[in-house]
Amino acid sequence: MKSLFTTTALAASMAFTAAAFAARGEANNAPMNVTPMQEEAQPVLEAPDEILSRNRSGDDVLVQHDNYVVMAPNAIAAADVIGAAVVGPDGEETGTVDDLVLTEGKSVDRVIIADGEMFGFGGKMVAIDFEGASITRDQNDDRMVRIGMTDKALEGVAEFDKAPLAEDGGKLASSYIGREVVFATEDDGTGEVSDLILDKRGTAKYAVIEYGGMLEMNDKRVALDLDELKPAAADEPLNLAMTLDELRGEPTFFYDEDEAPKAGEM
Repeated sequence: MKSLFTTTALAASMAFTAAAFAARGEANNAPMNVTPMQEEAQPVLEAPDEILSRNRSGDDVLVQHDNYVVMAPNAIAAADVIGAAVVGPDGEETGTVDDLVLTEGKSVDRVIIADGEMFGFGGKMVAIDFEGASITRDQNDDRMVRIGMTDKALEGVAEFDKAPLAEDGGKLASSYIGREVVFATEDDGTGEVSDLILDKRGTAKYAVIEYGGMLEMNDKRVALDLDELKPAAADEPLNLAMTLDELRGEPTFFYDEDEAPKAGEM
């Protein structure tokens, strides 16, 4: 299925406290001092006063309307972050986000980065913690991840193998996105997880599930509490204890107000 992504949310940034992992000291993503010249070279934030961190209060993720919900300005779509550019403290792009590592509590713990040479010679995949990092937007309204490590510093980080996490079926954001969802009644067919919606502290709160199409003509989208999906092995679909009729009773999900229907259209 195709999912519709929009990128009109306000600039949001979040800092994540990482759990201790073996041999992660070399991947310490601590904030670095930035010179005025480096600051000028960095991408411009659209709304600096809206930058968010773990220290800010409130955790709104969805805004409820009569028959639909939209992402709150502070919320972040995981599918929007995967593939985003990673920028160091010198304003230089160091790679792209390959994936997000989740804790047992479904909080983002580390970001997996494909460095700038990944698809050439000498490139590699690395994983760094999110302490001192921020997810925001550049001047073109594209997602980017700003980190406290330069390209040279990343070269000293050990290569990361995400295969063991992928086999777990629930430790990577990508292990949810694109995953088939089986409903409570077999005759109801299946759906698909098209995204994870994170709060501003980096905890995955909702799974965006698409269903319908074919006889229903158009795909429908709802955002359900991530805990509604029962864990499963990586090669198996996720189970949802809801029937298709119950799913139809859930508010339709939209990424922002511009995507949502106008009054009287639903």
